[in-house]
Amino acid sequence: MQEPLKILFYEENGNPIDYRCIRQFVYAFPKSYHDVVARIIENSKSLNHEVFERNIAILMPPFKMTRRGAFHDVKMDEKNVPRDPNGVIDSCWNQVEDELPNLKEDIPMNTSRLRNRALVELSATSRNDIIRETSKLFEKLRKVTVKTDIGKTSKVGPVGASKVLFAVLPEIALPVDNAEWKHVFKTKDYGQILTKMTDEIIEWEDKTETKLEDINPKLTWPAVYNVMAMAVRP
Repeated sequence: MQEPLKILFYEENGNPIDYRCIRQFVYAFPKSYHDVVARIIENSKSLNHEVFERNIAILMPPFKMTRRGAFHDVKMDEKNVPRDPNGVIDSCWNQVEDELPNLKEDIPMNTSRLRNRALVELSATSRNDIIRETSKLFEKLRKVTVKTDIGKTSKVGPVGASKVLFAVLPEIALPVDNAEWKHVFKTKDYGQILTKMTDEIIEWEDKTETKLEDINPKLTWPAVYNVMAMAVRP
């Protein structure tokens, strides 16, 4: 593996982080994280506009994306209906509605097991193709601009784009916050992040003879990896 990110490996000696240590990190995370991620994973077995809208409205508040900016006040309201005052969810859907559902359908067509192992179940060729297509969708989403409810314009940006994709492609996409873009991954290439994440998980599983999703069978690879990536932020 070239230039590993060392999210699942100790930087000082290159040894894989023990399964029990990763499990402690994952279960030390707030219960709300587990509940929300498990919910979007369950909801996104298939994909259409309604699923897209609901999953983003479910995910964004606990992921701290609704205090200001393009996703300000996005949430599920008291009637369990998505609230989207800036129209950002619809604007995002308009950018990806032609490609995203097809990509979603391609994943199970090329895998034979549970969604939480989708990345490893894909052949190398299919995996590269899906990561490349996901990266293209990311580039479209990050450029989406809306007028906010206070009259200013705001972009979805790389953080928002990665979280939109995680909300509907939790078996493939990784949510990446500002500190991770700047200090952990140190790249603007989302496809590169997904490729290195996959390479590192495969190497970790090979060296530990452990399946990463066994830590929490309700979570996908990216959901577990996300916890460890946040743990190494400055």
